[in-house]
Amino acid sequence: MQPERGAGNGQCQVAILSTLDFEGRHVAQIEAVNPRVRVVRVADRATWRTEAPDAEVILGFRPLRDGALGARRLRWVHAIGAGVENLCRDVSGTEIIVTNNHVHGDAIAEHVFALLLAHTRQLRAAFVLQADRRWDRRDLICAGLAGRTMGILGLGTIGGEVARRAAAFKMRVWGTKGTPEAIPGVEHVLPPDGLEAVLRVSDVLVLAVPLTPATRGLLGRREIALLPQGAFVVNVGRGGLVDEAALADALRDGKLGGAGLDVFAEEPLPPTSPLWALPTVIITPHVSGEFPGYMDRIVPLFCDNLRRYLAGEPLRSVVDPARGY
Repeated sequence: MQPERGAGNGQCQVAILSTLDFEGRHVAQIEAVNPRVRVVRVADRATWRTEAPDAEVILGFRPLRDGALGARRLRWVHAIGAGVENLCRDVSGTEIIVTNNHVHGDAIAEHVFALLLAHTRQLRAAFVLQADRRWDRRDLICAGLAGRTMGILGLGTIGGEVARRAAAFKMRVWGTKGTPEAIPGVEHVLPPDGLEAVLRVSDVLVLAVPLTPATRGLLGRREIALLPQGAFVVNVGRGGLVDEAALADALRDGKLGGAGLDVFAEEPLPPTSPLWALPTVIITPHVSGEFPGYMDRIVPLFCDNLRRYLAGEPLRSVVDPARGY
């Protein structure tokens, strides 16, 4: 859905969650788009309707469904990240437009390979030896990546960047994409129903699909059983894509050689999760897409869309709430 022409007539308030790393220069940059624009900082997403009741646009957080339904003028929510499954649920059935950002490709792809190389080059064991001041090369026999197959579930912006790096490591790459098309460095691009074929060949499996009703629980016990013995699983999509109990069991019994996990079904990951204690798991706290100067990349993209919104023109990066991406 696109804004109606003239949607920005009158005062346009952009509500911004105060906990964002958002500097005064960013506010000035947004307000410079048009004299009608006024940035309003709010305390939290639960009270924005009280603090900014006339906001037309929200940048950076979920409006919550009760707020979206009761908002007088809310027309557009711009998420600062790529994943918008919860936001889509909040605004489903309303006329509110959702847009997101795709500036994470390089950072997340690098994170995928940081996790993978830490595993294949046995860096965890190296850190233990270093802490003990022990020189023992026998414990650090490393497996190479060249010639092995990486399966990427979700060959979008992020998955495509992962594929480029995999090709540079001389890996074979298979993957799935909602609308299959040729992708440089990818040997086989299959539709989502080609999942089993990808799983059967994936020495390394990377999950980079959005979380939707169709992808929730995408990697369960049956799917894990299809992976080659000793496969390494990386999840930089969403925690809900994976049956974490099944994953933990497969790691314990040696079916999987390891896992690099940046996202989880519950975040923060509870201290009681068995994933913490598994020696072949590398855990990072949902930081794969973060990088210095993040908002410096986001704000210009938002400002471009804000100009379009005020002129009644089509917005970029519009999300379909029904699909969740």
